[in-house]
Amino acid sequence: MSAPLVKLEGINFYYNRGKPSEVHALKDINLEIERGGYVAFFGPSGCGKTTLTYLIGGIETENTDEGHILINGRDLRGLSKKELAVYRQVGVGIIFQQFNLLPSLTVLDNVALPMAFLGISVDRRRKEAMKLLDRFSMTSKADRFPSELSGGQQQRVSIARALANNPPLIIADEPLGNLDSENANKALEFLKELNEKDGRTIIMVTHESWSLRDAKTIFYLKDGELIRKEQPEKKKEAQKKLSEHLYHNLFPDVTPERLMARSLSYMLMRGFSGDEIKRFEMFLAKRLAGEIDTPTFIDFLDSPYKEGGVGLWKQRAIAIAKTVEDIVEKRKTVEDVYTDLQKDPETPLYEAVSKMRSWLLEDYKGILSDIQIVRFDEAVEDRFRNIISPENFRQVLELPRVDFGVGLAPGTVRTISEKLETILTGKNLQVFH
Repeated sequence: MSAPLVKLEGINFYYNRGKPSEVHALKDINLEIERGGYVAFFGPSGCGKTTLTYLIGGIETENTDEGHILINGRDLRGLSKKELAVYRQVGVGIIFQQFNLLPSLTVLDNVALPMAFLGISVDRRRKEAMKLLDRFSMTSKADRFPSELSGGQQQRVSIARALANNPPLIIADEPLGNLDSENANKALEFLKELNEKDGRTIIMVTHESWSLRDAKTIFYLKDGELIRKEQPEKKKEAQKKLSEHLYHNLFPDVTPERLMARSLSYMLMRGFSGDEIKRFEMFLAKRLAGEIDTPTFIDFLDSPYKEGGVGLWKQRAIAIAKTVEDIVEKRKTVEDVYTDLQKDPETPLYEAVSKMRSWLLEDYKGILSDIQIVRFDEAVEDRFRNIISPENFRQVLELPRVDFGVGLAPGTVRTISEKLETILTGKNLQVFH
């Protein structure tokens, strides 16, 4: 078992030691935080939560009268001022309740600022800062000043800045205090993703019990004392057991849903490992069969792989779920089309083909001419009626216009064909013409 990232031994901390206003802020604190952990310091105002995090963050060390503050095996109390400064720059990132953004700097320069203290060139730190802003969907605000942002936007910038020098430890000191409920939930999602997807160790200070939902370990404090440690694992264990149950009962029969799930999995999870694709396929088949709902599907996609999930980022999980729901809806359209064709093989398909074209080309950035649209629709209808094979369909889309094709690029053709074949997968296609 590896050594803990954070270890406090016998910590006693006083404010105004020896004076009439003396306060014994922390009393004989002993705790350990493992690497990759997500812990919360929970308790009422004045219980010592923030003082504790300031010790771990290297902000308050001189007034510690007793004990050891071990970070990665090194005692902060034994570090020089220069060494402490380096630790605060690269060893830990702090997210403050008040955001603490410099009002005279743009959003981009606020995020880049910690890199300046390490001597990183202006161009490189601005480039890296822009990557961080992109991660939090804030690139459009890069040239704004903090006063021009909402509270939720300022908090996202604050989180991005805390990540600037890629610290392994993130401390969030009452990060939800100045946020409305919507932005508070977003902030919690960001912290969860930093822990589960990036593997960063998270320490959150909070006095609000609802914000403990993602914490793996909770330290309860009262009057400067650590009174209890709790590790809520019930939800994750239940989810893991459900995942194992689904896995062991995976696809007892070959069904249209299974075939469709397999086709979709390789399309949506291109670049992932075989095991990750198989895990995704398992959950997708259950969703297509209606055995789990969309929120549960997203939860499985978002959960870490080691806990029975797929390990996607939350935003990607939501986007994939939306794509799946779109495909399910189009699948219903195809079912209706085939029902109509079985009744009357000469049934016109103009409306269904037109809707299908709009969906297949929703991500296409180019513009098709009228003749290209006609040829595209003809190819889709012929594929519906099973007059042409999937390979013939791709050939028509890729052939130049002068050769009576649509003239699309190979990459675009592959994407369109994959989408169409996904919703046709598992259909007992007959020739309707």
